[in-house]
Amino acid sequence: MPAIEVLVRPSPAPSHPSDELPSGLLDFIVDGINLTARLGRGAAFALLAELCAGVIAISRGKRDRFTVAFYSGEEAWEIGLETDATAVLVSVYRTAPSPLVAVHDRRVELVALRRALLRAIDEATAREERPNGPLVTARAALETPGPSYGRPALRRVAVTVSTPEGESVGIVAEARFRAVTPRAAGSQDEPRVERSDLCALLAKGSVRLQAGEAQVTLAGCYPFLLAEELVSLAEEAVRAERDERPLFRRSDIDKTRLSLRSSPAGGGLVLKVRKERGEAPDHAGSALAGLDARAFARAAAGFALGLEAAFSSTDPSQASNLRLQHLTRAARSLEQELAAASADDSLKNPDPESYRSFGLPRRESARGTWEHGGKMRFFPRWVAAVPSIELAATFQCGDRILVGSPRQTACLDRTTGAVVWRRALPRAVSVPTPFGLARVTHDGEVTLLDLERGQPRFTLHLAPRSGGGAVGAVVNAPGLPRLLAVAERDRMVTAIDLVSGDVRWRYTAPRPAAFKLRRAGRLLLVAGGDSALVALDAATGEVVWRVRERLPFTGDLCIDRDALFATAGGPVGPTRLVHVDLWRGEVRWTRELPARPTLGQAPLVTPELAAVPTRDRRGSGLLAFDRETGELRFGHEPGLCAPTTAWLAVDDVLIGNAASGALVGLDAKTGQPRYHRSFPRHVDADQPRRLEPILRSGALFVPQHQVHVVRPSDGSELGVLPSDLIPDLLRVDEDLNVYVAEESGHVAAFGIAPRLSLVR
Repeated sequence: MPAIEVLVRPSPAPSHPSDELPSGLLDFIVDGINLTARLGRGAAFALLAELCAGVIAISRGKRDRFTVAFYSGEEAWEIGLETDATAVLVSVYRTAPSPLVAVHDRRVELVALRRALLRAIDEATAREERPNGPLVTARAALETPGPSYGRPALRRVAVTVSTPEGESVGIVAEARFRAVTPRAAGSQDEPRVERSDLCALLAKGSVRLQAGEAQVTLAGCYPFLLAEELVSLAEEAVRAERDERPLFRRSDIDKTRLSLRSSPAGGGLVLKVRKERGEAPDHAGSALAGLDARAFARAAAGFALGLEAAFSSTDPSQASNLRLQHLTRAARSLEQELAAASADDSLKNPDPESYRSFGLPRRESARGTWEHGGKMRFFPRWVAAVPSIELAATFQCGDRILVGSPRQTACLDRTTGAVVWRRALPRAVSVPTPFGLARVTHDGEVTLLDLERGQPRFTLHLAPRSGGGAVGAVVNAPGLPRLLAVAERDRMVTAIDLVSGDVRWRYTAPRPAAFKLRRAGRLLLVAGGDSALVALDAATGEVVWRVRERLPFTGDLCIDRDALFATAGGPVGPTRLVHVDLWRGEVRWTRELPARPTLGQAPLVTPELAAVPTRDRRGSGLLAFDRETGELRFGHEPGLCAPTTAWLAVDDVLIGNAASGALVGLDAKTGQPRYHRSFPRHVDADQPRRLEPILRSGALFVPQHQVHVVRPSDGSELGVLPSDLIPDLLRVDEDLNVYVAEESGHVAAFGIAPRLSLVR
């Protein structure tokens, strides 16, 4: 038998003709050992043609390393070829779902490999009725003798990678890395291609994990594969510790099984390593117990970054290896998460009076014209048709109604409903401002449209946000610049001058987060996805104060007088309500929440209470805390209302408008129900998209199947809007004119009829 053979065994003929390449089993045999016997069925001819192309490129000196990927069932495999003088080093490995190296650096003479491929092509094409184009071309190229380039033998250097000393957990690896001189680069303007090349990262060696006096040694392993899994395990361990939840994770790397477990009761992590020996695993294994989660994470991140430095120093071309880049990003992100978790960088405002003077808008009250007696009657004013309305892009701005859709934006006169202007515009996030409509597209283009004609006042290009959509906050108060603050990229907040269109300042956070912005006087509050709640000076962008928590802030904030209430917590694990002095940035109290808060719903604040709406599969609930002391005053477990409920605090009443058609009013002092109203509806499709009630002049406008107007103090009905439109979006102006938008494509306006009153 020759040193290398490539055999193609055809599978049974298909039941119907196909233009695809026939499928079969490819056997890649080196020194009598079938390297690909376990790989299963694949596109044999396509794989054979790719192998031929790689060997031709290596023979002609165009490539020093070549990999070809193929699939076996739901597994992804690769064959890697690398030059070593007159021979090639053959590796066969599985990349997913878990890495497995079947063959590593098996040396084969290049001439023998070419001959084996020629024999395989002849055997494959002899069975076919018509010639296979790619294989015929590959055979002609293989038969052409290539020039001898006299490439030197592949050089390897011994490198030791270790984590810094002094840590409770240490990792040390010893391996022989490829020492490769990069090819001469062309023009600096030549585009660079980045590829994922696992074959170049398979440096074989030994790894020693140690914790105190205990240690575990893995011989004959691949440090890079181990580093990938250790970083992944460390990320899980840090999040489990933060969320106070148990952890059990098991993973297989090549012929090694790792398992990591922890318990919220304490005792640290237990890392168990079990090494397989041939087909029979070593069930005893070894374990490191009592590991600190953060120390383990620091060791994993340091080990990964040390490997990246070793690969880049021995082979500079690995700087463009996507697999190595991914490991480096994960390690640096883990380091940033650890730094944020252990940081004590809270900052207080030394001069709160300079910010207190700007004040805050008054809280809406139930007092007003319709506080006592009387009924409300409405009459229709106009109806407009706008196809495919986007509710998030529809606003009432002064005497204009702006209606957005996926393809255009229309401006309507709020008195007559006449179209003032209409423009074809791409989909974007819209933010109404006193100077026009600001639109932020997905690629970062910011445009301010004039409300009178719809013409752009300015256009600015920012870096697009990677996720979470665009968010913005408007700064427009006496004594302050007129700004639009938007989230840029994944960690920036940029302030744009609404008059000139210039960027006034830019704040960059230390780590990525899904920021939400909220203005409070001269302060711009930045929170969401990070364990820091930051207050910026709206005029300069400087950090005024910072509150650091162990848990990430959700970005749901409530501001009332000099108090700020914020919820913190992840998707699972503990959650908290944090009370912060708005002007000083000082935490007054923090309380653990026994139930999960409703995401997207800010806390409710009354003169005496701070309430948090909660939600689970049973429905919605409420937790109320004393505003001054943080003591729990009362609580309703989830199930009080439907899961989808919009809450509003009005004086001493906590009001919930539920998707089930119920309106609930709770006494803010005792938590006892003050009233409960059920509104009729025909089918579930009649439920509006948004359920937030609106308070105006002592009347509460409640969107259900119809818009009902009630008195917030006792729930008595004042009137019903005479409309057959589903109020997916509800707006009420200062004159109590009501505007209803249905997502299907209609906008209607209603006016309030005059009221007769007895004059004594």
